[in-house]
Amino acid sequence: MKKINLILTAAAACLLMTGCSDAKAKLKDSSSAVATVGKTTITKGDIYSEMFAKAGGDEAISDATKAICDKEVEVTDEMKEEAKSNVSYYTSMYGTQFTSYLEANNMTEDDYADEILVPSLQADELPKKYVEQNWDSLIKKYSPIQATVLTFTSEDDANAALSALKDGSKKPADAAKDNNSDSSGEPEIITINTTSYDSTLLSVIRSASPDDGWAMVPSSTEGTYYVAKVNSNTPEDYKDDVITTLSGYSAVQSDATTYFFRKYNFHVYDIDLYNTLKTDHADALVQAIKETPAPEETASPAASASASAAAN
Repeated sequence: MKKINLILTAAAACLLMTGCSDAKAKLKDSSSAVATVGKTTITKGDIYSEMFAKAGGDEAISDATKAICDKEVEVTDEMKEEAKSNVSYYTSMYGTQFTSYLEANNMTEDDYADEILVPSLQADELPKKYVEQNWDSLIKKYSPIQATVLTFTSEDDANAALSALKDGSKKPADAAKDNNSDSSGEPEIITINTTSYDSTLLSVIRSASPDDGWAMVPSSTEGTYYVAKVNSNTPEDYKDDVITTLSGYSAVQSDATTYFFRKYNFHVYDIDLYNTLKTDHADALVQAIKETPAPEETASPAASASASAAAN
């Protein structure tokens, strides 16, 4: 852990020292010696090459993401508290190992919370921002519906739960528990990406409305029965839940990366970094992507400069 983070720190420093020339970043004083072991001399160029190979791409993406997050995601008191809580956990869990890591990187606990954990929490919010900024197109694409689904292994249990729900004598959670189902009874978001239920049930949900009430739907798989109800098919009614659900999809997260890196004009000039990102972070290398979600807003020159500086 300590070695990996030292490498990341050194790689970041080297990247910041580079200048662009003939599409290849170089250190002006790459031949300067930093250490000698016997007859072997280690230069700044040697360190840069090794650090770049190990972490150059990750550091470029991390720096660019931080520049983007500073424009898109507000640092909240909740983030600060969560970061401090995590630092306390690391301290109690890893003890001197964590303390030694901080000392090796010349960081305090507050530095680690502010410079490492808070930016990570900001980055976690970017997919949600992407969903918010592209709400209409994503709703059209994923067709989110709020529904409650109870799953049973017995038709008799399913029918008993259905009867109790229809006459209002039981709430969904109780109807499930009292009839041998471990379903929570809580509403959930069903989209075209939902695969946790049988296609028969999903077809019924997509064609139903809240006015249809509860229905029992036998699965095409023997021994599974559903009792389900569409709570709402108006996404604005459950917007927060939709944002949380969609932002958890890997495809949405990848599209969010492409969207924001294009919005802030992320551009790579160094050919080595370009090739590294093409392999490891293709969704961020927007200059190589012909078709991407079109941003609804144009980034300010200052924001673009921040992202470009982080990449170069």
